[in-house]
This record gives sequence, structure tokens and C-alpha cells, in this order.
Amino acid sequence: MKLFDNYDVVRFPEENKILVTHEGYLYFIYDPKYESWRKHENAGYDHITVSNYPDVSREELIKAMGGIFPSKATNFLRLCNPCQLNVGNLLSLLEEDYPEYLADHAIHYAVREFLSESAICYKSYLELKKLLDGALAQNQHQESVLCQVRDLSFCIIGRDIFKAEIGIVDGHDCSSYFWIMPVRVIDYTNTDELDNVAEMRHAEISIEEDDVAQYLTPFLYKYFDEDLKANKVRVDSYGSDDGDEQIEYKKGFEWYLTHNFYTFEAVSMIISDIRDTIDALSAGRENEFTAKLREKRGTATHQLIYAKGLSEAQIKEYNDNRPKEDDTAKELIIDFYQRFIYRMEYMLKVGGENGYDLISFMGP
Repeated sequence: MKLFDNYDVVRFPEENKILVTHEGYLYFIYDPKYESWRKHENAGYDHITVSNYPDVSREELIKAMGGIFPSKATNFLRLCNPCQLNVGNLLSLLEEDYPEYLADHAIHYAVREFLSESAICYKSYLELKKLLDGALAQNQHQESVLCQVRDLSFCIIGRDIFKAEIGIVDGHDCSSYFWIMPVRVIDYTNTDELDNVAEMRHAEISIEEDDVAQYLTPFLYKYFDEDLKANKVRVDSYGSDDGDEQIEYKKGFEWYLTHNFYTFEAVSMIISDIRDTIDALSAGRENEFTAKLREKRGTATHQLIYAKGLSEAQIKEYNDNRPKEDDTAKELIIDFYQRFIYRMEYMLKVGGENGYDLISFMGP
């Protein structure tokens, strides 16, 4: 049976179950024996041919739905155990239940970050519902609710996820981040081929590319060695000229999806220069990097990347009139460098212990 927005509901006769699909991909399953709904574990990835399955009657679906006929995806989400739902699902439910609060950009941002950072997401969701129910009952203002969300987040997560800082993600973030980790080349025929480079993933960190551009490129560009064998054999393309194979190699520091290799010695020198830059920033003196840190690079400032309360139009206006100097507080830069040094020294130690001899910086 056709529902809304390319959703369909059909019967799986062999197991007497009801299946709900979106554009042919399985999302929800109802088990009449236990009268329970669940979100499919691989929702959105397992495709079925809907036309091969018999329809479910309207009456049967309404009964399974507890007396309502579904008109939106959240109707199904509400019937599932919250522990089965992801951040996006839970956020959709909160947006629907508390529109007057979630319409506020700052609250929406805080709630999304809170859920995303939570180790047990659905527990945080249930606590948020209690908080927002109480706020509605007492007709509390947005400012008060925002403070309570942040306090609740600190209580559950154990750290202030909203404090101003230049972010470092421990592990792999697949969006617009640089990935940094110990590596070892196992085949020098082409070090741009992923299968030719062993990666120490459990020591990996991710840093947003704008932050790499602004705060790390002065050091990375200084110490990038084009003559290092691992960097010299990053194949850009293969071709032929009169039957002879021609190979072109990548040159210089590459920004996108390419290993930029550094020896442990080079990384140690980067750390040494960063330490001196920390000292220079703290003492108010100049070194070869302090002036470069004031130059604007990347597509946004630290304040814009972590903006709270800015609309898309405001962000576009800011970028259209972006300043040429970076105005990030030196305390934030120093804090970032101290956390970065800690992680790089850890990589050098555990990487060396496990036979890795290079550090890779790879862009998104």
C-alpha cells in the first residue's frame, strides 16, 4: 500500500510481518506476535522489490499503529524503542514535539551537539524530553532553556562540549576534516594507493580543514619534504606515449584525499616550532610563525565555524565580506596547540612501538 513521500507498507507472509519501505529500502518492521515495531538495523541500505510483496490493508495498518493512519515518518519512529533510533531520528521527534524551542537556532544547535556527543544517545534524549516538558509547563524563555540544556549536557557527558575551542576529534570524522595518523608504506610503487599504506587507525585524529589551513599550514608547509621517497611516488596519473607508459606524480603538499608524509624527525621539529610559537604568543613576542597566524586562510574564522545563533544568510554575508586578518583569541590558539602536541607526541610514541615510521596528514 502506498503511503506518503514514497513510503510503502507491505506484508512479509513467510514471517507474518509488516514491512515499511522508503523508495524500496527497508526502514521499519512490525511483528504482530509481539505487537511491536522496530527500526530495521540496516535501515536505508537493504532494498526489496515492493511489488513482489502483498499489500497490507488500511484497517490492519491502523490497528498495528495503535489507532492512527501514518502520515509522516515520525509516526513510525514514535512506535520504536528510542534505543533503536539515531541522532537524526531523535532530533526529528524533538523538533515535532517542541517546535517553539527547537526553532531557536542556539537551542537546536545545543540539542544536536548534546545528542551527537552522548555515549548512550537515547538516554540523553529521554532526559531532554523531561527538561523540555518542564520548560513548556512553566512557559520558560529560550535563554533559560538553553542554559538548562547545556547544564544537562555537562552533567551527562562530563565535560563542557560548548566551550570555545578549536576542535580536535579523536578518531575519524568523515566530513571536511584532515585525518592525521601514524602510517607505514608497504609498497612504494604508488603511495597514493590506499592498499599500499598501512594506517594506525586507532591513533588517528581529525581536524577541520579550515583549522588546518589557519593554524597548522605554516608548520606543515615548512617541513613538507618533496624528496622524501614516500612523497615522491604518489602517482597522479598513468598515460602512454608511443606505447611507452608515462607516469605523472603529485607534487607538493596535497589538500584532497592524498597522503602527505612526514618523518618522525620532521614531526618532532614541527612540535618544537609550535612550542616556541606558544611561548611567543604567551609572551607577546614575534617569531617566524606569529605573523602568518594573523593572515586569514581557509573559508571561515574559528568563530564562524563554531557559530551559535547565525543563520545561513548571516554566514553567507560574513563569508562574502570576510576579513583578511584572523582575530581568534591567542588563548584559543595556545589551547589548541597544547592539545595538538599531546596527540602528536602520543602518535610518535605508540607509532614507533608498533613499527610505524611516518605521520600522514590527509585532506578531505
